[in-house]
Amino acid sequence: MGIVYTTLKIRNAINKGNFVEINAKVDTGAIMLVIPQQLADELNLPITRKQTVKYANEQRDNLNVVWGVELEVCGRKGVFEAVVQPNKNYALLGAIPMEALDLIVEPATLGIYPNPRSPEMPMAEIE
Repeated sequence: MGIVYTTLKIRNAINKGNFVEINAKVDTGAIMLVIPQQLADELNLPITRKQTVKYANEQRDNLNVVWGVELEVCGRKGVFEAVVQPNKNYALLGAIPMEALDLIVEPATLGIYPNPRSPEMPMAEIE
């Protein structure tokens, strides 16, 4: 499967400012949403904690995590935490927001889409 990209709309869920669009790499192997430091600063997102992260090259780092990131992708919205990565110019869409918004990756088209089992709204499988 190739690399999948999409456009995210992000805003501060607390002050309900305007949405900002940002390009994102879709990575089903990553866990969280990752946003650039510049975007977190622009949206004035509050830092809530630190998170140890591990990169593909096995290097580790301790990065800030912000809360109140309202994310819209494929017409679906949710509020999430995000890891803030300095010196990055794109976002990374990981498994937690993808699962919460019930999105799937289509390898043949290299696209991301709402789950066809529940096209109207996200579906959560519980118990």
